[in-house]
Parts: sequence; C-alpha cells; structure tokens
Amino acid sequence: MQLSNVGTFLVYFLGARRLPRLLNRVPFLEAILLISCGMILLLGFFLSSALGLLVAAAVLVGAGTTCCFICWEHVFSFGTVCEGQQRIIAGSALSILAFAFLFVLGSDTTLFTVALLAFLNLVLLYASLVLERRRPAASAAPDGIAEDFPSHADPSPGEAERACTSLRVMAQRFGKPILCIVMVGIISPVLGNVAYPEPLALEENCLLVLSANLLSACILGVIWFVLRKSTTVVRVYVILFPLLVTALLLLPFVADAFRIAIMFVGSFAFTLFSIVMMMWCITAARQWQMSLTEVYALFGGITYGSRLVGQCLASVISSSSLSQETQIFASVAILLYGCSLVMFVLARRGETRTGSAAAVASGVDVLHEACRQLSQEHGLSARQSEVLDLLVHGYDVPSAAKKLFISENTVRTHMKKIYALMDVHSKQEIIDAVNARCSSDAQGSQPPRESAG
Repeated sequence: MQLSNVGTFLVYFLGARRLPRLLNRVPFLEAILLISCGMILLLGFFLSSALGLLVAAAVLVGAGTTCCFICWEHVFSFGTVCEGQQRIIAGSALSILAFAFLFVLGSDTTLFTVALLAFLNLVLLYASLVLERRRPAASAAPDGIAEDFPSHADPSPGEAERACTSLRVMAQRFGKPILCIVMVGIISPVLGNVAYPEPLALEENCLLVLSANLLSACILGVIWFVLRKSTTVVRVYVILFPLLVTALLLLPFVADAFRIAIMFVGSFAFTLFSIVMMMWCITAARQWQMSLTEVYALFGGITYGSRLVGQCLASVISSSSLSQETQIFASVAILLYGCSLVMFVLARRGETRTGSAAAVASGVDVLHEACRQLSQEHGLSARQSEVLDLLVHGYDVPSAAKKLFISENTVRTHMKKIYALMDVHSKQEIIDAVNARCSSDAQGSQPPRESAG
C-alpha cells in the first residue's frame, strides 16, 4: 500500500509537468473510484482468502488515499497562505479522531472501520469542495476564494513558468528541504525497529500515532497562534536535530521497558515534518507561481518514499546475523552520520548565500513577508494583499488579473483601495515602502510574524 502511495505521487508529479490538462487538478473522482473498487476487492478477500485480491485492494486503496491527500491539499490552499496553514494545523488536530476511532473499535472490526473512515473522508472532502466552489456565488465581493485557487484545476503554466520550473531549478529551490525530509523519513522506521523490534498491536500503534499527531498539532498551534510565527521544513530540522541526536545517543543505554519513548521520538519527528511539509508546499507554490499539485506530489512522494526506504533498511538490519547490540550500535552510527551530514550540507550552503538569496533558498520570500506585514498593519483584505504582493513582484495589471482569474477593472479597483489604505499615490511608493520594510527586517527588527528558530 505504501508503494502504491509513492507510485501515485510520482504519477501526479510527472503528470502535472507533462500533462497538466489531464492531471493538474483536484482528483476527487479518481479518489472515489479507486477507494470504492479497493474496498470491494478487500471484502472479496475476506470472503475468499485469495491473496491476489488483497494485493489489488492494497494497490487501489493506496492510490485512492494519495488522491485524497492531493484533494485535501487543494482544499487547504483555498484563500490566503495564512488561512491554508491554519487549516492544516486544525485538520491535523482533528485527524486524531480517526485514530481514536480505530483504537476504540479495536482489531476485530478492521474492515468495517477502514470502510467507514474511507466513506466519511470522501463525504467530508466532497462537502469541503462544494463549500469552496459555492462561496464566491454566495458573495458578490470580488475577492472570492474560488478566484484564487479554482477548485476544478490549477492554471496551466506558460512557457516561461515551465522554464523556471526545470528539474535543475527545482533542485536548487527544494534541495535543502528534500534532504531534511529524506533523513527524517529514514530515521523514523529504523529508530522504531531498533528500539522496539517487536511489532506493536493495532491499539498500541494507534495510540502512538494519535499521541504524535496531537503533540505535533499542539506545538505548531503554539508556534502559529500564540507566538505568531511561521516555520519551514529546514528550520524544523535544525530545531529537532539535537532531539534526534540525543535519542540516537541514548538508544544503546535505555532499558527495554523505556525504549518505546525512543520509538515515539521517531514517530513524532516524522509526523511533525509531514504537517510542516504540507504547509510549506502551499507557500512554495504561491511564491514561485508553480502548480500546487506538482509541488505537493513531489514532496509527498519523497516523504513517504523515504519512509519506505527506512522500513526496508530496518528490515535488512533486523534480519542480519549480527547480535542485537551490534545492530543497535550500527544503526546509531549510520543514522548519526546521516543526520550530521545533512546538517553539514545545510550549514555549508547557508555560508554561500546571504541576504534575500538565503531567504529564498529556505523557502522564505522576503518581499512576500514584507507585503504580508504591511497588509496586516494597514488592514488590507485577503485579495488586496495578494494584489499588493503581485505588484511588488513585478506584475502589471493585465498579468495580475490573469494570475488571480479576475478582470483588469477589478485589479484597478483593488489598487485604488490599496493606495487609500496605505496613504500612497503610486506603485513606486508602494515598492519603496516594501523595500524599506525588507531593509528594517534585515537589520534585526522583529516583524509581527517571523520564522521560528
């Protein structure tokens, strides 16, 4: 099933680049079809015990689950970036209900529970999509959410955007986050297998995942809503690096009864990175005017693919002829080397970039941050904030209207309101105000919402 997840992410990543009209959209119908067929085959397996039906069911359900992931990422992205990140945090907190459901019902009703959860997921997803599609029709305001991210599809990138999103450019933009995600994805299963080689029961596994989800949602909620800060994949890795290293160093000396705590650290790190990855994909897609499906499919495939590689590595270590003590020390040595190597690469790349270039490499657009701060200070609406952001990034009225799927007259109306709220009289004055904010931030001023760490 995990292999099917990774393969489906890869298909949507390549499809969004090569066949945007076909796959660069919300795959809700595909999710319904794949999950329904998979559940039918799973029921057939329970009735006939045919192994082929089980394999086919796992492939279809895995692919359908991936389509649901992509659908939810689109739902979360409606509106502004801030709204999308807040929805992801809230959704992560609510996802513990599914694991609590499995925990309460137990392993005796696995098929019924999985089918019911799949059905509820599709119903909630459909309701969310319908709500977002109907919201502009219910309001005459020109800054409707559907104009921002159309629910039926992302806009097809032009020739210039395709050139900007070549594999080489994507490697430069996403190299550091990918390294962090790969390392954490490998660490989690290896750490869990070495620390607690005996397989967990369904109830114990649900409790572990539930706790990791709850802790991750609470930490991100405090960072976002209380401390008023945002974060990126790279910064999360830098912050968690000492925790991961400490867990690895303590592993050989922790008694067997307490090694479940080491296993929890790995599960928590992977869960936290998965949530931050979803939040960061929305920011990256907006910042570089890329397809959300393409960006999320790339990072989703890498996230779950690296976890699959970690599980294979853990299986190889546990099946070797080495003693348990040797397996533990070998695993600790490999993981410590990997963690330190990634940290070394991050530090080396950080030394060669300064100023705004370093901010862009870590997923932070200083112009976007300055526009967001000014929008909050002057009380700009969500759509006005986006028009401001596009103007500062060099868009003219026609290109901004095309980007936001609104008319040129609507863009001009937003510009007049922006001028009035910010007390300026030209586009150049706006650019000067944004540049002044960027300079003050670079000199050490504390903005209302800054990156964690």
